[in-house]
Amino acid sequence: MQHQGPAREKERNELRDLVGKNLHVLSQVEGIHLDMYRDTVLPRVLEQIVNCKDEIAQFYLMNCIIQVFLDEYHLQTLEVLLGACPQLQPFVDIKTVLSRLMERLSNYAAQVLPEFWQVEAFSKLNNAIGKVIEAQPDMPIFGAVTLYSSLLTFTLHVHPDRLDYADQVLGSCFKKLEHVGKVEDNKATKQIVALLSAPLEKYNDIVTALKLSNYPRVMGYLDTETSKIMATVEALFELMKGLMKDLEGATEEVNEDDFKEEQNYVAHLIQMLINDDPEEMFKIMCVVRNQIMSGGPKRLPYTIPSFVFSSLKLVRQLQGQDENPFGDEATTPKTIFHLLNQVGFSVLICLKRALRIANGAQQMSNAAWGSTGSVTLFIEILNK
Repeated sequence: MQHQGPAREKERNELRDLVGKNLHVLSQVEGIHLDMYRDTVLPRVLEQIVNCKDEIAQFYLMNCIIQVFLDEYHLQTLEVLLGACPQLQPFVDIKTVLSRLMERLSNYAAQVLPEFWQVEAFSKLNNAIGKVIEAQPDMPIFGAVTLYSSLLTFTLHVHPDRLDYADQVLGSCFKKLEHVGKVEDNKATKQIVALLSAPLEKYNDIVTALKLSNYPRVMGYLDTETSKIMATVEALFELMKGLMKDLEGATEEVNEDDFKEEQNYVAHLIQMLINDDPEEMFKIMCVVRNQIMSGGPKRLPYTIPSFVFSSLKLVRQLQGQDENPFGDEATTPKTIFHLLNQVGFSVLICLKRALRIANGAQQMSNAAWGSTGSVTLFIEILNK
């Protein structure tokens, strides 16, 4: 089917229609039940597909199988179907085939979720994708990330409570990206964004996404152009605005333990914001400074230490360089310490305000109960 030319093209289309119609008719035959499909029909069809050695034919026929046979059959024969994928020709568009299969299974999952657990669909799909990528060493990084993106979408739909599954997918994607190195393909970058967006869209909660240990690792492979870095960081803080500051109109009292846990996640995220380019990292720290200083004094004990440590790491990074890479208007240790000084001054102002409030409260207490009155209120305010 891969030979070109008008005559060959016509023959190819006719053959494609004929084979596709035959597979469709085969899927409608009443006598073909699951056992016969699993033991006889599917193995023989897959054998013919693998042996034909024609990339276009293999792609078309694999798509036909996925489209014409029942989802129940695909689920119960998943291992057999996936086993043929690494045997296909190296340039078969297998990412499209597997993405369509996972999309169909995701839609089918709502009806028979226990069966997905029973057949261990995630494990089989995950293993198959790994083998396909290994069998196609020339697969573009865009194709590999697309496969992992489809698998993550499938996982979040079928197993939303299994964060370990989602993190496993992200970890596999990170290893592939790490092997490739810097990602310069715009299509691959867009797929990485889609991959990282999936957990946020599913849970609508940045805290849940931060529980995925491989999430920030994959995030590190986003395009490193200045504008895109700033957009990514600012968009991330926009998603986290409910954790970074008190939202207008919010009257619900927050549990103290929940508040501490949330702020620890924010502090952890600040330490995850890393860029190899010192100048870009300094710009990121400026964005972080603006965000954490708008959160109020109650959050500062959690966020300021992470900000300081990240800034000091940048200082050490700059001191380790032989020469100034930024010209006359450079990012230097002095500018970073100036930034830290600004933050420290702002924190000091907040502390002075708290002390003034506490002092006023103490004076009111003394006026009401005398000079020997309780100082508990004063101490409580200082501790907040």
